[in-house]
Amino acid sequence: MAAAVGAAGAAWAVTQDDPAATASTTTAEAAVGTYEETVASTGTFQPAETAELSFAVSGEVLSVDVAVGDVVVAGQALATVGTETLDAELTAAEAALDAALERLDSDTDAGATDTQLAADEASVAAAESRVAQATEALDDATLTSTIAGTVASVDVAVGDEVSGSSASSGSTGSTGSAGATGATGASSTTPSTGTGAQITVITTDAFVVETSVGSADLSRLQEGLQAELTPSDGGEVVYGTVSSVGLVASSSTSGAATFPVEIAVTGAVDGVYAGGSADVSIIVEQRADVLTVPTAAVATTDGATTVTVVSEDGSQVETPVEIGTSFGIQTEIVSGLEAGAEVVVPMAIRGGGGGGGGGEDGEELPPGSRFPGGEFPGGGGFPGGGAPNGGQG
Repeated sequence: MAAAVGAAGAAWAVTQDDPAATASTTTAEAAVGTYEETVASTGTFQPAETAELSFAVSGEVLSVDVAVGDVVVAGQALATVGTETLDAELTAAEAALDAALERLDSDTDAGATDTQLAADEASVAAAESRVAQATEALDDATLTSTIAGTVASVDVAVGDEVSGSSASSGSTGSTGSAGATGATGASSTTPSTGTGAQITVITTDAFVVETSVGSADLSRLQEGLQAELTPSDGGEVVYGTVSSVGLVASSSTSGAATFPVEIAVTGAVDGVYAGGSADVSIIVEQRADVLTVPTAAVATTDGATTVTVVSEDGSQVETPVEIGTSFGIQTEIVSGLEAGAEVVVPMAIRGGGGGGGGGEDGEELPPGSRFPGGEFPGGGGFPGGGAPNGGQG
């Protein structure tokens, strides 16, 4: 959770031992604002739909009508195989059906037994089924796209001999119908998995981001939550909605259990490409009209929490308060203080000879502004380059 990380960093930076620093103060106003709590992760942009397509019949490839990068529509012909054998099979099936129908008519006219007529009707049904299968196989000699999109790969060429199969080409999470004309693949919400599809078509105007979270954050996620997605190559932020949260864990490279999360990208997707990485920030809570003061202004002694308020006459009054959520360098005040109140914020003044990369000698270092070794929160710096415990919230 981003807010928790910020709070831990701020608290650590303020309370660290620094013999070269002397006490000083500044003031800040208690202010009302809107704050978000987020779950952060990284993920990968993937096409919203992927169709991995292969011929459902055997034969020699006579034409390949598309190339990588071509834009296609659903139902468009992509490639064909020869139909000589398929034509012969259909002709034979139709002849068998004609014969079965003649036999049924003849036996009916001759007053054959019910048993014989039932056998004739069964023969007609079997012949009709064979004709239907042969007709479908002839249709399948043309490989067609099951989705509208862009051709991502072509792994078949004119003259190739292909072996048809009724098995899926490996797509999962189907959003279209398997076994579409001429294709054994199905539309899918997952990217191509390299399962040997002869032609792969993907959407390039609709994307999802696949990411994962740890068990500590899983209970906070649900479908419909909003997310900000920042392309790692420096592209503009795009937005999305959590579309699925997996409940079956897998192990990360560190051995910790992680759970898959899919985010549907909404709105414009200019500059987004399949396979690109993204920094993900899922908003798990958004609160408006929150009264906060700088975290450094809050003191807790013997279980009592207070802030020091500057009164109209300039005197300083230690005031009991009830605090709520910490938002990094800001802390929520639930009761005991009103918006606009001026509170005292401890600072540090670095003396001569101090180590670290903070201010120059004598420079004031207000909490949440500058710290030894870098800036926080803008630059996110901490002494030695890291927050305590690796910066984990």
